[in-house]
Amino acid sequence: MKVAIIEGIRPTLMPEGPQIEREILGAGIGVNWYGLIKSEEYTSVLRDLDAVIVRPGTPFSKEMVLSLKKARVIVSLGVGYDHISIDTSREKGIPVCNVPDYGTEEVADSTVTMVLAHQRKIFLFNCHSSCDSDFINWDWRIFKPITRSRQMRVGIIGLGRIGTAVALRLKAFGYEIVFYDPYIPRGVEKSLGLKRFHQKELLLNTADIVSVHTPLTEETRGMIDERFLELMKPRAILINTARGGIFKNADILFNHLKNYLEFRVGSDVWPEEPPINHHPLLDVWKNREPWLGDRLILCPHSAFYSDEAIREIRAFAAEIVLTVLSGGKPYNVVNGVNS
Repeated sequence: MKVAIIEGIRPTLMPEGPQIEREILGAGIGVNWYGLIKSEEYTSVLRDLDAVIVRPGTPFSKEMVLSLKKARVIVSLGVGYDHISIDTSREKGIPVCNVPDYGTEEVADSTVTMVLAHQRKIFLFNCHSSCDSDFINWDWRIFKPITRSRQMRVGIIGLGRIGTAVALRLKAFGYEIVFYDPYIPRGVEKSLGLKRFHQKELLLNTADIVSVHTPLTEETRGMIDERFLELMKPRAILINTARGGIFKNADILFNHLKNYLEFRVGSDVWPEEPPINHHPLLDVWKNREPWLGDRLILCPHSAFYSDEAIREIRAFAAEIVLTVLSGGKPYNVVNGVNS
């Protein structure tokens, strides 16, 4: 049997090669490791595969799915699966699975870090005390006001694994936690001690901090648009550690930060990853222009990372493949094919 791992062009998760996968799958299953596969290679590379593992951000198109002749499962090497042609795989009867149960702690911790850094204005104080100055400014009054955590409301959009982990962490700090998620059962809010909103607009109107933890779907693609931002408080903090495609584009962030000089954004993602073209907001951020200051925290889609999380995601993906190739049922199926 043959398995292909397709990672794409981003920095590899497998600097030592697919050793973890080979250990889990065993000697009877061959593992080939690719960056990108050219269109003229689809037939020769894909037709004899029994399973495919594809990293998010690396397209696995309709044509690629159609080139699979023997495959029994396609696994996304992560939570997201919008990079895989879901409809085509469903039509061919190939289950598509993801790995949602890794990196939850890391993304939640990264989210909380961004919240606290913005709320406490850590980077602003740090830079003003030492950057571009001949003297150390020790005057804490320069960046008033700062509000106590217990007086602030955090609105979470998407109360899945990561959203719940963020809610529980921030609740321990004393924040009031509210959430919007029409897809989870009623009553979850009671067990977690949270307040539930059934209208996203009401959450945006009343939250001091909004943290987004939804998958990227047709419903959520471009969800953070002009109207979304206009509904938020002028001094609000927006956090996105989910997917870059949830932003409509980078222009709306640039314009909103330009028009609302106390608005803040913390993001682990970008509409185009990695950024290929220069964008005015990236230029302003990179040049530390005074009007933006510390109001944009931007990380290179790294919130998921720890050494432990990398091993988990790779091991879990390989275990799904092993289960299916050993005759078992796939799990974490996202396209409704369970055979």
